Amino acid sequence: MTQTTAKLQPVAEPRVSRVRLPRDRIISVVVFVVTGGVLAVAFSLTPAKEGVGTHHQLGLPPCGTLKLIGVPCATCGMTTAFSHAAHGNLVASFITQPAGAIGAVCTAVLWFVSLWTLLSGAGITLLAKRLWTRRMTIGLIVVVIAAWVYKIGMYSEWF
Repeated sequence: MTQTTAKLQPVAEPRVSRVRLPRDRIISVVVFVVTGGVLAVAFSLTPAKEGVGTHHQLGLPPCGTLKLIGVPCATCGMTTAFSHAAHGNLVASFITQPAGAIGAVCTAVLWFVSLWTLLSGAGITLLAKRLWTRRMTIGLIVVVIAAWVYKIGMYSEWF
C-alpha cells in the first residue's frame, strides 16, 4: 500500500509593515521638550549688550578663560546669541557669536522636526542617521573654531 504524503509547507505569514518602535516616539518627545526648553529659556533672557555675560542671568559664573587670560572661550557669547535669535534678531545673533546663531537656528529646526515626527509617526532616528554624517561633524568643528577666532577678534577689537 502506497501512500502519498504531501510535505507540509510552513504557512507564510503575511508581511506586516514595521511598526515604529516606541523608542522613536520617546526620542522625539525628549528632543521636542529639550529644544523647546532651550528656546524658551533663551527667550526669557535679555541679551547682554557686551556680547557676553547673558548666562549670568541663569546664575552661572563668569567665563573662566576670559577671567584668567582675558581671551573668550569657544562658547563665549553663545547664550547671548541664542537669546538674540529667540527674540527674532538673527543679525545681532550672528554678529554676537556666529556659531551660537547657527546653533539657535538648528535648535529651532530640531524643535519643528521633532514636532513633525511626533505628529506624522516618522522615525526621528532614521532621519538623524541620514543627516548626521562625518562631513557634518567636520563642518561643525570648523564653524565653532572660526566663530571662536571671530569672537576673540571682536573682543580684542581686531576688527
